[in-house]
Amino acid sequence: MRVKVTLSYDGSAFNGLQKQPLDADVKTVAGTLEEALNRLHIDSTPVASGRTDTGVHALAQVVHFDVPEPWNDLAKLRHYLNRSLMPHSYVKKIEPVDECFNARFDAQKRLYRYIMYEGVYQPFFSAYALHVSSLDVAKLDTLAKLFEGKHAFGFFKKTGGGTTGEERTIFKAGAYRYQKKIILYFLGDAFLRSQIRMMTDMLLKVESGSLSPEDLIAQRDKRKKISSTLAPACGLYLSRIYY
Repeated sequence: MRVKVTLSYDGSAFNGLQKQPLDADVKTVAGTLEEALNRLHIDSTPVASGRTDTGVHALAQVVHFDVPEPWNDLAKLRHYLNRSLMPHSYVKKIEPVDECFNARFDAQKRLYRYIMYEGVYQPFFSAYALHVSSLDVAKLDTLAKLFEGKHAFGFFKKTGGGTTGEERTIFKAGAYRYQKKIILYFLGDAFLRSQIRMMTDMLLKVESGSLSPEDLIAQRDKRKKISSTLAPACGLYLSRIYY
């Protein structure tokens, strides 16, 4: 039986999502989940909706894998998996799906949020949000919307990762305040490697005045690569996958 699993995890506890077959000592989200399955004598390789880098968190990553008949009781399976996965990751939901379901290729949209906060620096937030100076959130919201639409985002991609093609569609982007936090959001069909962190870093540079909106547009349109630095991973959350 194929199951769809909704998984949350604290990215600061892992060296990314993807299993590292050449280094068994590297702790990854997928590797830890596969180990938990193996303890239950389930020989199946989890397939995720997409990769997350080291330090990037997930509120609702989606994974599929196949389970044998003895594990038809999905509530019991969830219970035993969480006993192995907690405290740094947690299975929120397990549900049966069609045998053809694929967590990666069937995903239609992906929502990411990037969380920041102003004011006094809080060391306990260091792994979960980016500390920033005072931001003009209305300006940041307007700038983020410059990324909306279909573009070849090749100048907002970290090298490596084996991604084919550069065209991606961002359906919605923006910024808002919520409970003393500033949140950037990006809803797209898919994203290139570290694309959101590179876009976030450039948005903060344009908001501060160190770069211009014209610089952002030139890089978006692949006319000139101006900035390639990444915002820290700590503030990025994979928030939802749409099917």
